[in-house]
Amino acid sequence: MSVPTLALHFGALGDFVLSWPALGRLAEAAGPEGLSLVGQPAWGRLLLPAARVRDRESAALVGMFVPQPDPRLDPWLAGFGRAVVFARRPDPVLLAHLARAGVDQVWAIPTQPQPGMIQHASQVQLAALLELGLTGDAPPLAPRLVRPARVGPAILAPGSGGKAKRLAPELVGGLARRLAERHGAALVVLGPAEEPAYRQAVAAELAGSGAEVLADLEIGELARALAAAPFYIGPDSGVSHLAAALGAPCLVGFGPSDPRVWAPRGPRVRVVGMAKLAEMARRHGRTRVEGEVGPSAKPRALP
Repeated sequence: MSVPTLALHFGALGDFVLSWPALGRLAEAAGPEGLSLVGQPAWGRLLLPAARVRDRESAALVGMFVPQPDPRLDPWLAGFGRAVVFARRPDPVLLAHLARAGVDQVWAIPTQPQPGMIQHASQVQLAALLELGLTGDAPPLAPRLVRPARVGPAILAPGSGGKAKRLAPELVGGLARRLAERHGAALVVLGPAEEPAYRQAVAAELAGSGAEVLADLEIGELARALAAAPFYIGPDSGVSHLAAALGAPCLVGFGPSDPRVWAPRGPRVRVVGMAKLAEMARRHGRTRVEGEVGPSAKPRALP
């Protein structure tokens, strides 16, 4: 029997992509048109029609998170037989409000293993659903994406929300040159987490590499570029998780996070340590010669 389901996801992009297998299982149980999402709307629209995605920051939904809930939300919430909250530490106020509004099943799904346990985050979520009685196989929720007809440039996305995870600018330069040797000039993607000083340092290291730098791509445009890429390189980041899930051949440098828990999942992913990634860049890439003259790679945003 299908159960209309509301999934609520409050994690970053990488956390959201790691939940695609669990969301696929929920969608299978919810039936056609039965899964809706409260989350980051641009990410949610990668998976579901816009009409079934609600903005987690919407003023209309604030009443779910306050001690005195807004009863005007109750009729909408009561239309779901199941509400599933994906969060590291689910808000007890939110869980209580969902139950009080008349949702029959309110589930809290952890997005990472308990301290001291080593288990991949996506498996933690699937195991939690299994324990709650949601059995059976289901593929990860697939992105609603028109696949590009032509192969695009290789992509290097050096940034990350965690500064300790991102690629050093000099490593970016070496990797861009390695990609140029094998796939032609690379596309280097920078996001909102990268501050101006880091962007400028990356641009300086890319001088003369032929790489094009794009900054702050809209998520749909980024997904289309990743789906067309013949190769992708990045650190532990949301972009790397998205590239892997979209099927791009990926080389992902990890550290200090544990890949046994946080590695991107996809059909063609290789995870290495940062030292190994640097060794690859030195072995195959041309290091920038001191005093080398060449045009700087200027970051630009899409119009």
